[in-house]
Amino acid sequence: MKLTHKLTLLFCLLLVGSLSIGCPGESNDNNNTSLGLLALAANYEDPNTVCEKTIDETYTSGSYTALCKPNAGNGNFFRFENLKALGDNGYMYFFLGYKTAPTTTTPTLTGQYIFVVGKSVSSPNPYAWFRNKDYGNYQGGQMDAGANPTVSLANGNDVCISIGNSTTTAPTVHFWATGVNGADCRVRGSLNNDNAVIKYSAWPDASNVLATTDALSAYFRISNTTLLTATKVHVSTRPIL
Repeated sequence: MKLTHKLTLLFCLLLVGSLSIGCPGESNDNNNTSLGLLALAANYEDPNTVCEKTIDETYTSGSYTALCKPNAGNGNFFRFENLKALGDNGYMYFFLGYKTAPTTTTPTLTGQYIFVVGKSVSSPNPYAWFRNKDYGNYQGGQMDAGANPTVSLANGNDVCISIGNSTTTAPTVHFWATGVNGADCRVRGSLNNDNAVIKYSAWPDASNVLATTDALSAYFRISNTTLLTATKVHVSTRPIL
């Protein structure tokens, strides 16, 4: 962490501490301010640990596009901003553990994982699920590591995932949607195990560890931008759990 960022965070914490020792008649105001600053400090992220990829009108439907990578290393937390379903059967695919750009939406190698989210013609709610090579077909990933959350994507919403960084077992994965169970994907402190829409670790092969070497990249694919769009992907090296 750069010195200026350390000093900024330290200042916030010191200010919280000083406000906690307030005059008797100012206790309520001081407590409210302290809570606000504590929330700010808890949500602070070192710029070296985050990056953002804007998805603009130049993106071509169906193309596999690399995400940015934070200076601190591979991402573990990803926020997909303003995900909007414009029609049925549009999906966003997100790929982790790949050395080169994927050519299929089915993971085929050990260490590769994907997350899928989108709107099906068969349900008013979106579908979301995680897959690896152990779930080699659509139904396997959707049924065993997936969910059909009660949240509308018609007007755009933020969704986010956290990938556990275990180096010995297959990762524990979580998925949240802003507005579901009190979660807000832009407030890290609002995300926990209890309000996750998906919380999954029971992969058939527990030794299928997510590949995390520095040579790897993350990619995304939107099947059809006339059916599904997003404006940005936020990447952080800090998992939520």
